[in-house]
Amino acid sequence: GLRGVIIAGPGQQLYVADYSAIEARVVMWLAGQEDALDIFRRGEDIYLDMATTIYHRVCTKADAKERQLGKAVVLGCGFQLGASRFVDVAATYGITINEDFSKGVVDAYRAKYPKVKALWYDMEQAAVDALHMDNEECDPISCGKVVWLLEGGFLYCVLPSGRRLAYPRPQLTRRKTPWGDSHMQLSFMGVDMHTHQWTRQITYGGKLVENVVQAIARDVLAEALTRLEATGRYRPVLSIHDEIIS
Repeated sequence: GLRGVIIAGPGQQLYVADYSAIEARVVMWLAGQEDALDIFRRGEDIYLDMATTIYHRVCTKADAKERQLGKAVVLGCGFQLGASRFVDVAATYGITINEDFSKGVVDAYRAKYPKVKALWYDMEQAAVDALHMDNEECDPISCGKVVWLLEGGFLYCVLPSGRRLAYPRPQLTRRKTPWGDSHMQLSFMGVDMHTHQWTRQITYGGKLVENVVQAIARDVLAEALTRLEATGRYRPVLSIHDEIIS
């Protein structure tokens, strides 16, 4: 509701610009999924491309419902989303699907973009490996374009900009999976989204990738804000996620 109170001063005009599908672009860049990046580079519609894969036929702009599902998949499945959760995500795009169909859709995304899937596991492994290190003696752990390290009770992820994401009091605990084997689960102290209490948070590969992608997207936006200001013509007054109002 904040936008409505902002009006342009005398002789001035408001300009609004946002980044198109920035999280999808950043996750593909981070994963090195070049075929997906090429779709963006050519200016083609990645949502229609995804719809074509799901429905096994060429989808065009006339296929509005199919494109909307393609959009939900591209924007929703980059962070290790499971089939039952994707049913809920699809609903936010106005699409009703059952869990069986949802599983097919999620599997189609992972098969189409295997480097994104690999990134979830690589990111978790790098964070876990960094926790095993004595940081006085060992080099930081690289994961593609980011670096993980342990320092002074914090697990840090160093972004391409040099900025750090901090995970306080990280911990590994062994957890049994539903299919019988055991898995090291990563957790850290943070503010719970629902209770707003300072409590131990469990995380995993897809969630770490989400943190990194959103942080890189923020760095891109922050740099754009400084560039706008440097022109002397544009004065940023507000930013919302991936959008700048000047």
